[in-house]
Amino acid sequence: MSQPIEQLKSAVRGDLIQPTDAAYDSARKVYNGMIDKRPALIVRAVDVADVIAAVNYGCENRLLTAVRGGGHNGAGLGTCDDGLVIDLSLMKGIRVDPSSGTVRNVPTKSVPNMSL
Repeated sequence: MSQPIEQLKSAVRGDLIQPTDAAYDSARKVYNGMIDKRPALIVRAVDVADVIAAVNYGCENRLLTAVRGGGHNGAGLGTCDDGLVIDLSLMKGIRVDPSSGTVRNVPTKSVPNMSL
């Protein structure tokens, strides 16, 4: 990787998990137990700025990048081997715009968890 990992680590508020970290095996798992991918890096994003930093890092370093919401994609598209996984599972929130009558839901927030 052309940019040091420390640069990404300092740019994100969430966790940056590598294969040598104790949390790696649990962080890389997805709902479908038949999927056994081993990403080089996992960013557990806590806000939009983390997602932007991770996407930029992935692009600048030409890393295969997967975005995981809840980790329930049956085909395992929310993970990859030797690339970067951006895990959105810690991002929870809803924005309500009363003037337009719209609700913006963070991808990992499921409808049953919303109080309407």
